[in-house]
Amino acid sequence: MRIYARILLLTALAAVFSGCGKDNPRRYSPGREVVTLYYAAAFNNLSSDIKANVKVLKSANLPFYGSKHKVITFTHFSRTDSDYKTKAESHLVMLSKDLGKLRCDTLYTVGKDRFATDPAVLREVLLKVKELFPDASYGLILSSHGTGWLPVGRYNRTSFIEFSRGARREGSALPLYRFGEDAEGPKVKSFGAEADHIDGTDYSREMTIQDMAAAIPMHLEYILFDACLMGGIEVAYELKDVADKLSFSPTEVLSRGFDYSDLRSLVNDSPSIETFSRKYFEYYDALQGTERAATISVVNTAGLPRLAGLCQDLFGRYRSAIAALGTRSGIQKYYRGDKHWFFDLEDILVKAGISDAEKAELDEALSGCIAYKAATPYFLGIEITNFSGLSMYLPAAGDSELDAFYKTLSWNKDTNLVE
Repeated sequence: MRIYARILLLTALAAVFSGCGKDNPRRYSPGREVVTLYYAAAFNNLSSDIKANVKVLKSANLPFYGSKHKVITFTHFSRTDSDYKTKAESHLVMLSKDLGKLRCDTLYTVGKDRFATDPAVLREVLLKVKELFPDASYGLILSSHGTGWLPVGRYNRTSFIEFSRGARREGSALPLYRFGEDAEGPKVKSFGAEADHIDGTDYSREMTIQDMAAAIPMHLEYILFDACLMGGIEVAYELKDVADKLSFSPTEVLSRGFDYSDLRSLVNDSPSIETFSRKYFEYYDALQGTERAATISVVNTAGLPRLAGLCQDLFGRYRSAIAALGTRSGIQKYYRGDKHWFFDLEDILVKAGISDAEKAELDEALSGCIAYKAATPYFLGIEITNFSGLSMYLPAAGDSELDAFYKTLSWNKDTNLVE
């Protein structure tokens, strides 16, 4: 999710898409190509925010036309933040500078009745990128609504219960929800929901993290989530075999998201999402009041199997203590309201009573995964005092329906957190 003060929306409404040519032929330069794909599922109430991000992207230090460095956007926008009746095409566009001017080459178009949150569309777009740039390294930035590892509809309990009882089938619409939007506070954003207007009703179309992992057809250098609540071990572990590095937030994300004005850390021969993520954090950490709100972690996925092995042992050893914790036990939380599915991984085990030696081993395993982490002292009223860099589900919440889904996750299969 992303969150921001409403007044800042005024600067986002002028998303300019002029100066863009279409269907231009490609040119290659020597050397392996490096592709940065910005994938925005924005047919929802964040459309204007994400249009503003794309506007900034277009004014950034883009590569010159013909360079081996490629910046590509795939965007699905609604006409306004609340108009879900007017369907829109999605476009895959390469951005570059040609003689000092912005150049936008449309590479591919997806029809009006399809959604960027459909795993089939994600796969189709990535396959098209791979076809156009076959000998390349790839980085993926994902920007939209979404709620970490949760199953489709779970953020809205009613729709999840209907889904779990078989009232709705996979791929069908679920009631649209607003992801914790406060009338008097900043607006929030998370990954993986677009709005569909059917027979006078708005519905939410979503993609689970499992479907996302299965949809990715090639290995990625990194995945960067400009989205809320994605910074969990469950998300990281589900994606460990498709990307070398992940960057995400255990909490929500202010709605204007990452700073895309400087792409040099990503658009080069050796992209650094650590540098890009650090700039994101430093930007928000320098703000005042409720806008000083950010958490960010960069994970090396190669270190995750070791962490899983250690956690499997600790979960078995401290199963009863973890079950006795409850969701009001002072564990570091990363959620607002009563969405109690995101706690700090390490703090759960510390509160469960692991020994100093076990904590040292856990810290070492976490250090093997976490390449960078940072958090402001507060995030919209949530005090952040114990920040390991990864959130995790707490089975002590006693949610049998959610526990049943959790057993299908790769993380649980390898650690047996939920028996």
